[in-house]
Amino acid sequence: MEALENVLGVKFDNLDAFDEASRSWTDSEKAYLANCHDQRFQANNSLWKELDILKEKHKKVQMTLNDVIPPLREYIESFNQQLTDFTSDLGFIRNKSSELKSLLEYNSTKLANVSPLVNDLMLSPSVINDIVHGKVNEPWLDGIAYLKDKQQIYAKYLNSDEIAVPKDFDRLCEVLEYLKAMILEKSRRFVVHQIKLLRSHQPIPSQQIQKKLIEVKEIFQFIVENDHSLALELRQAYAYSMRWYYKAYFARYIRSLTILQFKSIDSQYALGNGLSNTSINRSTTFGISNYLTASYGRSAGTITDESIQEYFQVDKRISLLTQEDNTVMVSQIAENNTMQNYIEIGYKNLNLAILDNCRVELEFVKTFFQLSANEEESLGLVEQIFQNTFNEALEYTRQLIQHTYDLFGVLINIRVTQQLQLESEKHHLTVMKDYLDTQLMILWPKLQQLVDFQCESLRKVPITTSIAKLYGSQEDPLTTPHELTVQFSRFLTSLLKLATTHEKQVDERSEPLYNSIIRIRNDFETVMTKCSKKSKSPERMLATNYMYLYNAIQHMHIHEPDSEPLPLIVKETEDHCKALVEAFSKVT
Repeated sequence: MEALENVLGVKFDNLDAFDEASRSWTDSEKAYLANCHDQRFQANNSLWKELDILKEKHKKVQMTLNDVIPPLREYIESFNQQLTDFTSDLGFIRNKSSELKSLLEYNSTKLANVSPLVNDLMLSPSVINDIVHGKVNEPWLDGIAYLKDKQQIYAKYLNSDEIAVPKDFDRLCEVLEYLKAMILEKSRRFVVHQIKLLRSHQPIPSQQIQKKLIEVKEIFQFIVENDHSLALELRQAYAYSMRWYYKAYFARYIRSLTILQFKSIDSQYALGNGLSNTSINRSTTFGISNYLTASYGRSAGTITDESIQEYFQVDKRISLLTQEDNTVMVSQIAENNTMQNYIEIGYKNLNLAILDNCRVELEFVKTFFQLSANEEESLGLVEQIFQNTFNEALEYTRQLIQHTYDLFGVLINIRVTQQLQLESEKHHLTVMKDYLDTQLMILWPKLQQLVDFQCESLRKVPITTSIAKLYGSQEDPLTTPHELTVQFSRFLTSLLKLATTHEKQVDERSEPLYNSIIRIRNDFETVMTKCSKKSKSPERMLATNYMYLYNAIQHMHIHEPDSEPLPLIVKETEDHCKALVEAFSKVT
């Protein structure tokens, strides 16, 4: 109606009267009013449309006022109330926060000097439990490190008068002492238990025990620092047990080596034996030297001439000195080995095993007993451990060579010993020096005895002009070498090869072998001179034989590099033979 008033420009004061009056209108009036609403009779129809729109909006506004505004008003009032409550709570929290901050600042100020003290003196229950109930292994060592740190901290408080300590500080110190005593006791029991395993009925390799001890090597250092006398007792107990262990172990190993089948080299393997003129009366021609035992002089059986000739060639045996594989023969293989071996096989395996174990033991002693800085003490301990083993090995050497006539085997053993000396020097095993020197003192005299035996055998060779049975040779002693010359060339070249198997430069003249070669060479020349007197032309026969010997020596080193100088004994022997050939060739 407000819109209508605006459109008609009429103010309806009494709408109710108007409505009442409208009811009494005539039909013509009503028709007129209805026509007024007909768009065909309207001058501006848009106004009616606007009127309808306004009426619709009016309804929506009324609905909003009646249905939406009241709940919204209630929600806003409730939210306002909650906001008021929250504001009040926030104020309370702000006050409490300020109060707690002040209290925290107060506590921080009061505990600033107390916290370091608590952290320093506090003992961790978990660490204590591990120390007391834990198994001795690598993680258990953390307890030792923890205890050492606490001992240093406690010592700082004990030695300072400026730092105030709590009333129960003495009890904490007692707990620390109990922990130290517990670690000492458990460490002692662990070491003693490992040492006892060496003597158990079920043999355990010492390497396994040493590995376990090395894994916890800090325990012995802790024992040294806190109970030096106990450390010395444990070290001595270990030395005694290992001395027994190695003596028993090598005693079994030596028994295994004695089971090896060694090739019997008796008095029949002598220069001049195995030749055509001595094969019939071999046993009577070559007697036994008075310094060799008679039991070994009796031949176990008939030896073929081929075996004797093969013995004087040592090319295959020399490989023992040059092979890179130095693996020790285990006792099981030695006991079941059915092959025939020479004496150097047992000798090298035994002494190489001693050297290897000695090196391992020295390394363990230095590492576990903390003796790296004290070389003399560590070597003394290793020597104490191996002294009985050394004695057993020396006795084995004496028995090994006591009855043998194997000159080459004894000489190879000497070279093996010299190689082991160089190896021990490389690893600073001076403890092996006296032992290996004693081995040489046993071997060198035996070698001299065997050289004397071969010289004696040479001097007993029958004086004949028997020639060697060489392929294509003529039956003429003046153009074909003597059969003794062929045999002696093998013997001499073998000696020269063994005389030059040094790992480093040495004074060859200082070795007994140098003079021995010269001596046995002179005896051979004496025999050949006597044999030549039975020929038609002694000088020509001697020239032929010495030429054969000279060629054999030259052939011995023909494949060696030219840059390497010839060893002294080889050069002198070669020059000597060459001079003899030239001298007798001029005479003929």
